[in-house]
Amino acid sequence: MTIPVQLHADRYLASIGGEPHVFHCHHYNCFLQKSIVEQSALIDATALLTEAATEVVLPELRALGDVDPAELFRHLGFGLLDLSGLSANGGTVGVKGSHYALGWVSKFGKSSAPVCFFPSGFIEAVARQRFGGAYQVKETACVATGAPECRFEVSRGGRATVPPSPGMGRLDAFAPRPAFATKTTVDETAIIAACGGLPLGGNVEGRVDVFGVSLTRHFANYYNLVSFRFDQQMEAVAGEAAAIAARLLLVEAGQVCAFHTFGGIMESAEWEGLIKPMIGSTEDWIYGMTSVVNALGWGRWSVAALDPGRRLELVVDGTYESNGYLAAFGTSTTPRCYLATGGTSGLMNLVYHANIMSRPALTPALYEQTFRDGRFFVAREVECRAMGAKACRFVAERM
Repeated sequence: MTIPVQLHADRYLASIGGEPHVFHCHHYNCFLQKSIVEQSALIDATALLTEAATEVVLPELRALGDVDPAELFRHLGFGLLDLSGLSANGGTVGVKGSHYALGWVSKFGKSSAPVCFFPSGFIEAVARQRFGGAYQVKETACVATGAPECRFEVSRGGRATVPPSPGMGRLDAFAPRPAFATKTTVDETAIIAACGGLPLGGNVEGRVDVFGVSLTRHFANYYNLVSFRFDQQMEAVAGEAAAIAARLLLVEAGQVCAFHTFGGIMESAEWEGLIKPMIGSTEDWIYGMTSVVNALGWGRWSVAALDPGRRLELVVDGTYESNGYLAAFGTSTTPRCYLATGGTSGLMNLVYHANIMSRPALTPALYEQTFRDGRFFVAREVECRAMGAKACRFVAERM
């Protein structure tokens, strides 16, 4: 069965059934989730992480009609979903090779509690779509805790209604693209076309293993809803200082993503074969990586200014974060593109601080050294569409 992925080339986005999808790896997915779970004393992290999943999966399933939910789950890279035990009265659902469980173990080791919050919300959406009415899902066994398979119990009950998803969000016209700050031999158009031809759907095990990481073609609005609600809930229960701490964690999740995903891409065979021959300078590594980003569904990234080894200014049109925030929450008084902020600092640190050109092992020790030691790069979002700007602008500079 073919999953109908729609590419919006003019907006550097992709969607399935009207829901925007973006590529992200297990490092980002699990770090973001762990950051929220660790605040469970203050907020209901389980509800936050599962309810958002149901809210974005349900409208997609409705739009796709006859598409098998298990095939969608597999294609997106979340593992293998066994729905044979699900009926109108509930039942038991199994997941083999859960992306979240396996990712958690590989990154953090064994967990003391189940970690498959997104799959729980996905399964709830399937039950609601198939049978109507309200359902709730509880993970009763998880590979991350040592179980041989992830198991979920489905029962009647839970929320009577599910809020609508932001969908594609607010899509504004793109501003004119800034001229390249320096000359580059990198061919962005060729890179985007080549990345689009890579086999980035789930394999027979429901995994997308590429670039040295486990990828998912995830729901952009899942990231948006859990991130922005996390920010809001932390501020509501513990004040502005807690909200600032939450935002720092969300930005660091972006740095973790950049370190592992960007780093893995720049050390991959695909980079060696396609992009490396275009590179004539250290700065071309920046241009090459932003070209790859423009194939991930994150919006259009453009280098506005690059002072080698000192400063990077990126302009991003139509970030999926600002698209979603504006549609779901309205205008903001603070910048909201946490992933893109962390990605900006991560890119500069990889090239000019971690020396990714020498192909270092992307270990936890190197991450700590890169983002904690010496004069590393820190990024800030200086203009944000969520605050009324025409585009989002990010600046990374050394401490």
